[in-house]
Order: sequence, then C-alpha cells, then structure tokens
Amino acid sequence: MHQAPPPSSSGDLPLVLAPENNLSINWDPSSLTNRPMSRIENNSKETGGTWAEGCSAATSLADNQDETTLYSSLRRHFRANIDTTHTDIVLIICGFVSGLVDGLSFNAWGSFASMQTGNSVFIALGASGQPAYPAYLWAKSLIALTVFITSNLLFIHVSRALSPRRRSTLILSFAVQTAALLAAAILVQLGIIDPKPEDPRAPIEWMQVLPISLLSFQAGGQIVASRVLGIDEIPTVVLTTLLCDLLVDPKLTAKVNPKRNRRVGAFLALFLGAMTAGGLSKLTEMAASLWFAFGLKLSITVGWFVWKGEGRREGKRDVEG
Repeated sequence: MHQAPPPSSSGDLPLVLAPENNLSINWDPSSLTNRPMSRIENNSKETGGTWAEGCSAATSLADNQDETTLYSSLRRHFRANIDTTHTDIVLIICGFVSGLVDGLSFNAWGSFASMQTGNSVFIALGASGQPAYPAYLWAKSLIALTVFITSNLLFIHVSRALSPRRRSTLILSFAVQTAALLAAAILVQLGIIDPKPEDPRAPIEWMQVLPISLLSFQAGGQIVASRVLGIDEIPTVVLTTLLCDLLVDPKLTAKVNPKRNRRVGAFLALFLGAMTAGGLSKLTEMAASLWFAFGLKLSITVGWFVWKGEGRREGKRDVEG
C-alpha cells in the first residue's frame, strides 16, 4: 500500500527515502536528535547584530536630532519676520538719537548729519558764495548729503534682498548703524577729531568730514527702517512733513488716534534729543552725546534678538519694501 507522503524536507521531520523497488517510506527517529541548527543560530546572530546596530543608530539619530532641533529653532527664530506691534517706540527712540546727533553735529561742525533740508540750503547758499564764514561749509554739507543718499540706497537694496522685516535683517541694519556711531565716538574720544566746537572764522578742518559722514550714514539706515516697518508718520530724521501731517490730520483732537500720538512723540523726542546734546556740551565733552546715541542704538540692536516674531514660516518672505 502506498502511504501518504510525509512532510516535505522544509518541514520539521527529515525524510529517509527507500530504494526504488520498495514503495514504503521510512523515517529515522534518531535523526531528530542530530537536526542541524547552524542556520537558525546564524539567523539569531544576524538578528541580534541587526538590533545592536539599530540601537546604536537610533541613539546617534536622537543625538543628531537634538542638535538639528536647536539649529532649526535658531534658524527659524532669526529668519522669522518680527511683529511690528510697538515698533513705533523704537522709531521714537531713533528720533531722539537724531536730535542728539544733529544737535552735536551742527553745534560743533556747522553741518547737519540727519536733517538734509538744512544741508541742501547750505549747498544752495554755497553756489552764491554764502556764507562767508566758515569757508567751504557747503562742501561738508554736500558730503553729508551724498553719504545720506548712498546710505539710503544701500539699506534699501540690502533690506529687500534679505527680506525687509526679517529679524536677522533688522539686527544687521541696526548693528551697522551702531558701529557707525561707535566709530564716530571713538574718533572724537581719542582726539583724532577736535573735541571742541569749530571756530566759524577758522579754516575748515577736513577731518570733520569723517564723523559727519558716519553720522549721516547711520541716519540713512534709520529712515529706511521707518519705511520697512510701515510707520511712515515717524521718519526719525525730519520734522517739517511730520508737523504738517500732524496739523492736517482731521482726527487731531480725537481721543484715539495712534498716528497723532506717534507724530507728537517723534517731535518731542527729536526736540529733547537736541536739547540733551546742547546740555551735555556744556557739562562734559563732545563725545558724551555720541556715546549716549551709541548706547541707545546698541540697546535697539539687542532688542531685536528677543523681539516677538510674527509667527510666519521661514519660507514666506515679505514682499513689501
């Protein structure tokens, strides 16, 4: 009789085939005790090895993930656009800086650094040979105006290229302005620039062009910042348009009028800044006003590091400029 075929060789029981003339199939029980285990052992070893490598890779990945997470967080933080709420306070402080700078610059060197309207008048007077003293006043004013225009172009295009309201862009902008004030303060503090006010009848000292240019350069960055932040009512460097806009405002006497409040604050800040520069010139050295302005700008620069973000993803760019 034919017996049902036993499990195949892939099963649990090894088979012993009989000769061809004998149809019966026998199996050897003793073969169970000698079953080869090398393949199973090898598999277990391979599996163990894989798990060991996997655990090591997972640990390494976790460590790298922590580092990547920190890097990504910092990257998002500095690439995020800042929240423009309350940035008007920053611009009002910048207006105070303009008062300090122009009060010092005009009193000491007979030229403006921020308010280019006055410099334009001096240039126009120079075309007719006026004023007689100091000679070449128009030249200093022309240099200040040229540097101011150049600064505007530079800050505008760099801001647009880097995204205007991005945190890192504002930090860079105000860091450059702060560095300009620091350089001007050092020039005066070290005596490279005469720390005493210029004698109107003495020949012009061309070294004065250095601090005037530095102060005009940082003033250009200020007015660009006011446009970037979308607060046009605080230009930080001029008062003529500001006063006109203030008086023409139909809601001038309204209880709630943020634009009016900003204009009034900016006017008072610039006025008080110029007064402070005059007072400091009587009490201490000329460099005091520059160091004061430097300290304020440095505080603003540091403030951008912790300023509240707008909450937008880093991939989005602000198209306004």
